[in-house]
Amino acid sequence: MPDTTERQQRFLDIAAAHAEDFKTRVAEHDRDSSFPHENVAAMKASGYTAMLVPEELGGGGGLPHDFTLTQERLSQGDLPMAIAVNMHHIVVGLLADLWRLNQRGQGPQLEAIEPLLRATVSDTLIFCGPVSDPRMNSSVGFAGINDTTRRATKVDGGYRINGRSGFGTMSAGADYALTTARYDDPATGPQCLLCFMPTSDAGVQVQTNWDTLSIRSSQSNDVVWDNVFVADDAAVLRPAQTWDALANITASWWVASGPACYLGLAQAARDYAMDWVAGRRQEPFDQPMTHYPSNQLLAAEMEIGLRAARAMLYDALAAHDALERRVGDDLVNLIACYQFVMESSFQIVDKAMRMVGGAALFKKNPLEQMYRDARAAIIHQPFAGMEGKALLGRRTFGLPVYTQPRFV
Repeated sequence: MPDTTERQQRFLDIAAAHAEDFKTRVAEHDRDSSFPHENVAAMKASGYTAMLVPEELGGGGGLPHDFTLTQERLSQGDLPMAIAVNMHHIVVGLLADLWRLNQRGQGPQLEAIEPLLRATVSDTLIFCGPVSDPRMNSSVGFAGINDTTRRATKVDGGYRINGRSGFGTMSAGADYALTTARYDDPATGPQCLLCFMPTSDAGVQVQTNWDTLSIRSSQSNDVVWDNVFVADDAAVLRPAQTWDALANITASWWVASGPACYLGLAQAARDYAMDWVAGRRQEPFDQPMTHYPSNQLLAAEMEIGLRAARAMLYDALAAHDALERRVGDDLVNLIACYQFVMESSFQIVDKAMRMVGGAALFKKNPLEQMYRDARAAIIHQPFAGMEGKALLGRRTFGLPVYTQPRFV
């Protein structure tokens, strides 16, 4: 891992303090499937939620490398909370990059961007991004960013949004939401509308239907959009199923943090398992369980996995602190990293559970939750599973993201 800068160390210290605090409540929130509002309040107070707001607007000025470091550390104490605040950070990172582009006279001009970023600092706004659409193929829709079954209808001064979002991570504690809807423009054809609105707006209905195996306290509830009004100055129109700079920015911020969260969980599981066997001895042997060849092999495999995943993650993101790289197409690099780190993280947690053995099955053992939470890594969008791998394959061949015969 590269040496940390003063700014990175400052946010790492904050993340570490939150991780140790949140860890004391993570099992309780998992058991109750309850959203940890007190954790969000703590992150607001520490400035952690304003980490990615540009310094010119009063924020921490964080970039992808900072984001990766801090989210990995936070996840070592509480993965579900890290996944939840991850969605907030990705929205802020996207807004920050749109603001930076606007300062250059580039990108979609949105009057709402700068006030939202300033309010993230002054009013500690929290964002959610319920864009996922279970009815839309994730690869085609890019988890709802590039296309969706939600619909937008043009009205005087803006649009009306109707439909449903799945996996609305952070929706239980958010003040503002980013979502998308398909608008069939009579002049330009199918468009994917990207828009922002307060979660308190009429027609925004956050469901309480998150009852899952993994990351339970993230409360990634569905959101129903019932004739929700969005003003023209809070919306961006983009051609549907077209991979553009906004999609590239989103991919960059997502890969900077999503895999880092699960890598942090893998590190925590490894550390727990190693400490567990180091402190135990079984009859008739007079040495601790660290002397078992099986545990030594598992320790070696976990060490290799952590080092390889961390090296690939930081190598893949090395150039993404530059806005030009985030705006450009780097999908082969990003998706390969995403796939490898996610799969590796789950395998490390699985090995940690094997090392601890039957004791890890009990609810009182932290590995029981870690194992369940790690299962989400291998299906977590936008680049997980075989669909993500197929997209990587198309780009490796140099084919467009959307290409025949598979995609029309």
